[in-house]
Amino acid sequence: MRSQSLRRGYISVGAGQLHYRYAGKPHSPLLLLIHQAPSSSVMYQAMMAELASDYYVLAPDLPGFGQSDALPGGNSIADWADSIAAFCRAFSQRVAGVFGHHTGAAVATELLYRHPYIDARLMLSGPTLLSPELQAALPDKARAFPLARDGGHMQGMWQRMLAKDGGADLALVLRESLLGLAMGESYPDAYQAVIDHDFRRAIRAVTEPVLMFAGSADPLYPVLDEAFSEVRRGVKSEIAGAASWVCDRQPGAVCALIRRFMTADVAANSKREWRDEP
Repeated sequence: MRSQSLRRGYISVGAGQLHYRYAGKPHSPLLLLIHQAPSSSVMYQAMMAELASDYYVLAPDLPGFGQSDALPGGNSIADWADSIAAFCRAFSQRVAGVFGHHTGAAVATELLYRHPYIDARLMLSGPTLLSPELQAALPDKARAFPLARDGGHMQGMWQRMLAKDGGADLALVLRESLLGLAMGESYPDAYQAVIDHDFRRAIRAVTEPVLMFAGSADPLYPVLDEAFSEVRRGVKSEIAGAASWVCDRQPGAVCALIRRFMTADVAANSKREWRDEP
């Protein structure tokens, strides 16, 4: 798909606007992609290009991220989920699938928990059932860098992003560093929102089929089994060697899982694992 086939727009939600990217034909099944922090819908450009032949793909910037307005009352997973529900209501068709990565996985799960009329299949990359150790360590790992005349805040953010995946293209590290810097003092809020979110409660309530996976180098990979144990019906998988930026760096592997899951027969109360592509 040519890059110009990926388009962008704004929708008014509450007191502000949400910026979003979209691709595909509106009559195709609607697939919603929700990004991680501190990124934006830009992280899904490669995936959208692959999926647009089969789906109408919508990828909003969460409130306060990318080019979307921040919420006036603060940040929580529930508030973001409500904003995305309002975003979905602006479109006239049923949502067929909701995909979320890291922070986006928390928002996607809360979206279906709070708004069960969105009876979509749920796909989670890096489920956010945080261990006590990760909960304790995350605030320091996500602290904001105060502005410094010597540019130390820029170097600090660069090193933080580079440490996520040392093999990533430097253009990707730069993009994510700039998105992180743009959040300023609100940078830690998204991570605290994930810490405060009751993921276990939300995922237990989801009745639609769930695809849950993580890259084997993802920091959330160690909680995959426990998180999947809370799913009512679904499929578990993994992507070997993938880390925090799997959607940018291995879009083909992620899209293959999405396509396979969206057409799979997942019976009530059935759970299984996909180890290899058929």
